[in-house]
Amino acid sequence: MNHLAHLLLSGNNDQLLLGGFLGDFVKGLQIGVRPVAIEQGIRLHRAIDAYTDQHPSVTACRLALPNNLRRVSGIVTDIAFDHFLAKSFTRYHPQSLQQFDQSAFERLLKPKHLDFFPEQALSTCQRMRDFKSLFRTQDEDFIARSLTHIGRRLRGGERFFNSETIPEINAALPFIQASFPEFFACLRGFVDNWITNDDRATGPVANEAPHRG
Repeated sequence: MNHLAHLLLSGNNDQLLLGGFLGDFVKGLQIGVRPVAIEQGIRLHRAIDAYTDQHPSVTACRLALPNNLRRVSGIVTDIAFDHFLAKSFTRYHPQSLQQFDQSAFERLLKPKHLDFFPEQALSTCQRMRDFKSLFRTQDEDFIARSLTHIGRRLRGGERFFNSETIPEINAALPFIQASFPEFFACLRGFVDNWITNDDRATGPVANEAPHRG
């Protein structure tokens, strides 16, 4: 899953949210490096990625893509799932996507959190806030735009994401979209169970009042 899903699945705890964002930027066990709830959010991020990689619906979505894109099929499904989540966001959250975009970055970038960001993570978070990245995940060109950008950043990525392969990816999107609701329901159940079981091992994460836009 990509940024929007990770932040949504982090719930109402700000430190868990921060850990969910940092999961792409920190490596290793991180035991004692940051507050317990932030480290729990990092572990949750990794658990979500592992669960997604192994889920049969996600495997089917990857197989729906052309054979020449199998190596990057996980990237495609992550981007596509975030887009379909954005398109139906109010089915999964009481805020509108625009409200969630604003409140998520306000929560992430609280002054008390800044020391816990690696430099690259902080600059990325600030750039995403300024660009309204979560809100723009619903844009009709989001998938093509994101994959083209990734293709420019990855070594050899342009051979996977280019003007010839994007139409092939688009042809598989209806199948991926149809698969998303059932998969995301399973994922939310997994996250609820994971947090409950992890709390038993590390102590409860203090609940905070829901944030409204």
